[in-house]
Amino acid sequence: MVEVRPAKLEDVEWVAPRLRDADRAEVLAASGRSPMEALVEGFEMSTKTFTGFYEEEPFIIFGVGTVQPDVGCAWLLGTDKIREARVGFLRQSDYWLNELHEGHALLFNYIDARNTLHIRWLKWLGFSFINLHQEFGVGRLPFYEFVRIT
Repeated sequence: MVEVRPAKLEDVEWVAPRLRDADRAEVLAASGRSPMEALVEGFEMSTKTFTGFYEEEPFIIFGVGTVQPDVGCAWLLGTDKIREARVGFLRQSDYWLNELHEGHALLFNYIDARNTLHIRWLKWLGFSFINLHQEFGVGRLPFYEFVRIT
């Protein structure tokens, strides 16, 4: 069973060293930061952050930061346990997406084109992929820009 609650810094400390390889590669390519640095920044800069638990173990941290009125930058990073938790996670995804949309008519971010698991999930949630940036971030790798408008 998947449970979600407001994130705590100790959740960040648990998830960061266990980040999925694809998420770790995405963070490095986009920002050059370590998983811990990226998660701490996301935690501190977001207006809402949540941790998903599966079998009483944190497996994802996600949130949204307001970048301008009605516009939020949504993000999610997780461990390999996301595959085991996928059924419960998918069932709750729409609810939590609505939570992130609260106060944000538009959600956006960028995703590493190699991160196929999260790309499929974002499409399933109704995000639109509006641009492929061929040389994005410090790694200068292909990243998709995605948005969802309510």
